[in-house]
Amino acid sequence: MTKRPSIIAGMDLTPPASVQAGKVVEIAASQPAPAKPRARRSDVQHTSVYIPRAAYERLREIAFAERCKIHDLLMQGIDLVIAERGHPERATRSTAALQRHDTTE
Repeated sequence: MTKRPSIIAGMDLTPPASVQAGKVVEIAASQPAPAKPRARRSDVQHTSVYIPRAAYERLREIAFAERCKIHDLLMQGIDLVIAERGHPERATRSTAALQRHDTTE
């Protein structure tokens, strides 16, 4: 059985003379502007949640059927837990709104 021919067998892979002589050649390629760091929202706390794969798949199915994001479903769940325990605030409201709410009572 013979070896399968290589696609690069016929290519000349030796570097050009300018590179061999040690000359530096600048490539005029358009480089994207460096990304600006995102401004952090002071009213949002980032956290990670580990959930069983089966629950994640079910959330994906529900989100797809309802044409929303998994995040939206998680926020609904957080709202339900907070309301169930008798707290007036909701996860969908900002901290500033919560502070206004607390000062009016």
